[in-house]
Amino acid sequence: MKRIYLFMFFAAWMISACSSNTGTVKSDASMQEPSQEVQAAVPAEPAAEPAASAEVFHHPGAGFSISKPANWNYISPEMVQQAKQSAKMEDKELEAMVKNNPNAPLVVMTRYPEPHPDLNPSVAVTMVALPVEGMEPKEVLSLSTEMLKRMYPDLTFVDQVQDAKVDGINSAYAKVKYTMTAGEQKFPTTTRMWLVPRGKVMFTVGMSGPQDGPDVSDAQFGDILNTIKIER
Repeated sequence: MKRIYLFMFFAAWMISACSSNTGTVKSDASMQEPSQEVQAAVPAEPAAEPAASAEVFHHPGAGFSISKPANWNYISPEMVQQAKQSAKMEDKELEAMVKNNPNAPLVVMTRYPEPHPDLNPSVAVTMVALPVEGMEPKEVLSLSTEMLKRMYPDLTFVDQVQDAKVDGINSAYAKVKYTMTAGEQKFPTTTRMWLVPRGKVMFTVGMSGPQDGPDVSDAQFGDILNTIKIER
């Protein structure tokens, strides 16, 4: 069960982080509520006042905020669901599991408005319950490798799973490349992923884009990562 849970979590996360989405956007903190399982682990808080800057996404219930570059765009949960439904995998059983998974990200942002003709550099943040309380973040991320390769047979590591810090919190990081399929199109993709535990929940941050060319977006991804704030 632990491995299946981890697979489902990473599958939904990676698809939302690297899909070429279509539709319209919404930028307020009500974009996505955490699942009921996650809400049970999050202290109840009063609704926050709107952020002073429209470029800051803040979810008071999750205690999480992140800023996007001024020329990037927020993506709605409906668009993420459309992207998830268009994903295709070699393993049809896993494809069905991913498409039926109810988990949705807290926030997704893209470099270009949608529709975009190529792989759109994107950032997705998800909040889920820890699969095993007390497990080190690097161990959780490492356990996903075998299952991710079932999703993407050509997946290879650019940066192996390693310790990292996000907003000063001990976290795990890895960078992978693989081929993403959406509809009839194939996109060589690189995804950078961080797993950040906090109590009984964990935040996942996926940053994806093309493997080469002007839209690799490493500098922008680094700037966005540095804006993350997580309430202790």
